[in-house]
Amino acid sequence: MFDIPHLRAHTTKLPHAPALTSLLRTEQGSIVWIRDGKGFVAAGEAARYNHGPDRANTRFALASQWWTEVLAAAEIRDDVQGRATGLVSVGSFSFASDSPVGSTLIIPQVVVGWDGEQAWITFTGPSDRDVFDTLSSDAMSLVDAALRPSLVEYPGHGTARVESSDTDAHRATVIAIQERIAAGEVEKVVLARELTVTTDDPIDERYLVERLARAYPHTWTFAVDGLVGATPELLAATANRSVHVQVLAGTLPRGHAGDAETLLSSEKDVAEHRLSVESVVEKLEEIGTTHVEETFVLELPNVLHLATDVHADLGFDATSLQVAGALHPTAALGGTPTLTALDIISEVEGIDRDRYGAPVGWMDARGGQWSVALRCARIEGNRATAWAGGGILADSDPGVEYDETVAKFAPILDALGAE
Repeated sequence: MFDIPHLRAHTTKLPHAPALTSLLRTEQGSIVWIRDGKGFVAAGEAARYNHGPDRANTRFALASQWWTEVLAAAEIRDDVQGRATGLVSVGSFSFASDSPVGSTLIIPQVVVGWDGEQAWITFTGPSDRDVFDTLSSDAMSLVDAALRPSLVEYPGHGTARVESSDTDAHRATVIAIQERIAAGEVEKVVLARELTVTTDDPIDERYLVERLARAYPHTWTFAVDGLVGATPELLAATANRSVHVQVLAGTLPRGHAGDAETLLSSEKDVAEHRLSVESVVEKLEEIGTTHVEETFVLELPNVLHLATDVHADLGFDATSLQVAGALHPTAALGGTPTLTALDIISEVEGIDRDRYGAPVGWMDARGGQWSVALRCARIEGNRATAWAGGGILADSDPGVEYDETVAKFAPILDALGAE
């Protein structure tokens, strides 16, 4: 079914701790996964799997199969044996299976990482050639930056302008969804909206990455295949058969009196969060045993979220992408019940979510880490398309729901310097 490349990957230790955001040398096509200064940056493509739109919803299964076969054929020497070492793939997937944007997995030629204790560099290329004969100019630039680090100031893009949004249309859609809820069709629907930002000069992805990582250090700052963002939501982290999910649902913009206490006592937000946790637990219990921890408030610079950690032990071997695919979309991004909510979203939302709200992350031979692509934008030259959404329930206030999306847009719009 697949044309499987025969790759050789070698991970070796680096003697110093790199400032990862300072290593990026190309304006577009950045590959980044950073949280609290730890993670990795990457460049070049040793192999790539692209999955176009399809109505059969096969993107996660086929991408996982491709990755499993690539791993089986690869020669891997890993002197670090850490997270995201050895052969690594990085991916970004569409929210809807039939989205024209498609989905992708990329195996980078060079990965430079830091886990807080050890730095490393991984080289990957064809098994029958010297890897240095195959590296792209982007990959060679990353190698040079890792071995000879220096301070770099990434250029801005001039004035950034946000196209006006229709608040009345958003309010009308919220009310229309509530009518469907009142009719008993559905309990919850997550409604997203889209903003377009235009700039004087082409947008440098490195500029956004650096600003997002600095302003939101406790989120996962990512850049994959033109999608750049800083997401707080962990969809699935796996290590062998252990799974960790952190469910976020129920949101309060910063600045409200009481803040954490207000959120914990909000019947609407608590109900929304409960539905999202139940959605994850139900799906995980189909493939393993679960343990749910107590709900807490995750505090971010722009918003507060109700958060619950869910753990599972799988009853069989699976890639981290298979687990993420089984969970997507959770009730936090789709609704309850899922299929009915997705049908309503398709009917009333009026946008293509692209890869917003879908899995973004990485895998190695031992596991991986996938988050939900939130607080993000698609970067294309002088244009950025961003998304934000919120869960609509029977007692949702349309004005409050709109304000919630404004707060959720803040990270990416601030990084763009949007007016």
